[in-house]
Amino acid sequence: MYVANSTGGLMLQTMLYLANHTNRAAMDTLIDLPPSTKADVNEVKCYGVYGCFPLNGPWHTKTRPINAHPQKPSQIEPHFTLYTTRAFDDPKYIDLNDPEAIRYMGINPNGKLYIIAHGYLEAGDIPWMIEMGKTLLQHEPEGQAAVVLIDWGGGSSPPYIQAVANIRLVGAIAAHVIHMIYEELGMDNLHKVHFIGHSLGSHLAGYAGTHLQKDFGLKLARITGLDPAAPLFGETDHIVRLDRSDAHFVDVIHTDAYVVAGLGLYQRIGHLDFYPNGGISMPGCDMKLQDYMRNRDNTLFQNMQEYLGCNHLRSYQYFTESIGSKCPFMGITCDSFESFKEGKCSRCNENDKHCFRMGFHSYEDYRPMVKARKLDLKKPPVLYLMTSDKAPFCRNHYKITVRVSGHDQSTTHGGEIGTLSLRLHGKSKKHETETMQFSPEPKFFEPGYEYSSMVVGHHIKDPVYASVFWEYQTSLFNPLTWRLLTSPRIFISYIIIESLESPHVYLKLCPINESSAVIAGSENIMQEHYCQHASSSHTPKTIK
Repeated sequence: MYVANSTGGLMLQTMLYLANHTNRAAMDTLIDLPPSTKADVNEVKCYGVYGCFPLNGPWHTKTRPINAHPQKPSQIEPHFTLYTTRAFDDPKYIDLNDPEAIRYMGINPNGKLYIIAHGYLEAGDIPWMIEMGKTLLQHEPEGQAAVVLIDWGGGSSPPYIQAVANIRLVGAIAAHVIHMIYEELGMDNLHKVHFIGHSLGSHLAGYAGTHLQKDFGLKLARITGLDPAAPLFGETDHIVRLDRSDAHFVDVIHTDAYVVAGLGLYQRIGHLDFYPNGGISMPGCDMKLQDYMRNRDNTLFQNMQEYLGCNHLRSYQYFTESIGSKCPFMGITCDSFESFKEGKCSRCNENDKHCFRMGFHSYEDYRPMVKARKLDLKKPPVLYLMTSDKAPFCRNHYKITVRVSGHDQSTTHGGEIGTLSLRLHGKSKKHETETMQFSPEPKFFEPGYEYSSMVVGHHIKDPVYASVFWEYQTSLFNPLTWRLLTSPRIFISYIIIESLESPHVYLKLCPINESSAVIAGSENIMQEHYCQHASSSHTPKTIK
């Protein structure tokens, strides 16, 4: 089992946090503590204007057998830091006891307001929050937007159950801060307020949305949940977790959504739920521990946290990149991720398949679809896409269809097991994709059959030809894989390339003649005009 994708990873991160923030004697004491003080489920704790926090009803179920009340506001001591300049300097601190100060902090009442909340074991100075906030302000015209970073680090420490309880109160406090800004600036509504939360911060955003509706009759424009935390939130009532009712638009990016052992929720909870790479295992997150430890810019704790929670962290990395990226992070609705990988969902707005950009720009795609009544709002879309293994993560999607020749030479040679890959070239030598594998694992290619797969690569405006490569899998222990007299090869009739992001791209490429073989270890050029000379007498038996 890959430890970074399990709740065991959560426990190990907790242990590392304790080791990093306490001395040895104190750590030994903390380790021996129970998850939280056992509370009476019928007891209710109230914190003045922030309301009362029961433990019974939906808060105490089989999926939440142990629960706790939030700590006092003076113990958690959340801070709300405001930034209004693209340089992300001159921070100002919002004080609920000094509402009039809001008028002089430089917030544009007609501009956008972004609110960002971190998760477990983190605080408001965590680098990803600073980077995201700065990127948001740099994307907007100077003076037209503001960012508030919520620092609830005083309540995000172990035990996890206590941190889970604390976000209920921090969410209520955040609602009061938003309402104060709304009142002091004379805002008409919250239609330009966007709350972004990662992990526990996602549910914190949901609680803020609920309190705004219940206490003030206001509704957030948007909440973005970045891999909302799963432990103690899976299969719970919508009151307990982030839900699409918490804002006018809720979009969710799932990146560590193992059904049993993931740190993030697998459950669909938004108006749009994105599952990049299937939502479970992100490319580039299978590195060994020593690879993470080579990063000398981080502390030991930070490197270990990235190792243990790589999939979980990808969600905010994807979102931050999506803000100013020209690459769209395009997702498409499909029956399953397996069907998507097989190329069965490759055309937007065709056969009830809809496309939306993942991340910052998703609402821009969602709103016109709703207005045009092209969506069934009772069945929120589930979207799939693939990414690269390192930043920049966004890639374009290409459906590749390969037809293995059915002529006598190919049939006599028989099927082959191997890895097919190709590189697309544009009109200029500077424009080409990286080498793209047709399938991550060796695949059996049989003469006379067609095979399709979705692959990712750099965007090419006008691809004109492709380099095709064949890697044959030989085993010393399997004589059937031995090729002693001839080099391993595969005969291809044609390759069809279609772009998800650019529907006008449709390219059919052929070898210089159909009897030409793609030989292992060599480069084979296929071009469109070669197809004019290819035989069309052989039709594929089936599509696999």
